[in-house]
Amino acid sequence: MFDRVMLPRDLVDCRGAVLARAGRVVSPESIAEATSRAPPVAGRLLSDTYVAEDLHLPLTDAPYRHLFRGPGVQAAVARALLAVRLPPVLFDEILVVKANDALRYRHALTTAAVSARMLVAAVGEARALPEMTAAALLHDLGMRHLPAALARQPEGLGGEQGRQLAAHPLLGAFHLASVLGPHPAVEAALTHHWRQGQGYPHLASPPSRSLEVVAVASAFAALTQPRPFRSEPFDARGAVDHLIAEAAAGTADASTVRLLVHALRGGQGDARALRFGRDRQGHAPTVNHHAPIAVPAQSAI
Repeated sequence: MFDRVMLPRDLVDCRGAVLARAGRVVSPESIAEATSRAPPVAGRLLSDTYVAEDLHLPLTDAPYRHLFRGPGVQAAVARALLAVRLPPVLFDEILVVKANDALRYRHALTTAAVSARMLVAAVGEARALPEMTAAALLHDLGMRHLPAALARQPEGLGGEQGRQLAAHPLLGAFHLASVLGPHPAVEAALTHHWRQGQGYPHLASPPSRSLEVVAVASAFAALTQPRPFRSEPFDARGAVDHLIAEAAAGTADASTVRLLVHALRGGQGDARALRFGRDRQGHAPTVNHHAPIAVPAQSAI
């Protein structure tokens, strides 16, 4: 089972600091060790960074007009995002992503905004912790450590390329553990492709239920945004149809998909009372070459 990777090269942050040397084995155990060793670092509010200037991107994007309907909802989500506090070096990392991969930067912002909306719908704004929104913003940081050409490939890769792509949750979690210590972002990075045990990497136990919000928000954002392997994105209804099908197949958490639908419908009442309909009327792309990654049967070492 794929649960660890041996680094073929040094793992380096955006400032040139070495996080781990080539030959180091990155695994859930080494991530836990890095978490325990991380020094305390003063944080900076997102409201004081360049990211604050880009919050309009997800909040006013057409596919999410139902999710962020009304100035009250938009204001609540914006406040959750602006309250995120991270070490400055991680804002530098996000800036590198913005400069080199605008699509992935937009994906990070959208996942954070969608996660914040789902949390506000579930527990109310006062209890929607900024740490969870930060976890959503950083969940895909491991992709920055992949070769640029590989990071832009569709899933469905096998062999060595598949192993490299499947390693990004481990790399992202190790990176974040080294900087943040115990923080939901570490688990979000590690588990956002877990897929109810049918994704990657293999974990000894399921992730926290709250982290399923990040995984579903990430999937919803990816489906509704342009990708090189699709002729066009899904619309919001089509993306939900896809996620409902995944929930029925056991590869997405049904309760969390239900929460997303609840938020899309305005977030009023109890999400647990919602029932999925049978009719599917959402738009799906006419050409879609996406396929699940061919997860290696064995560890990379």
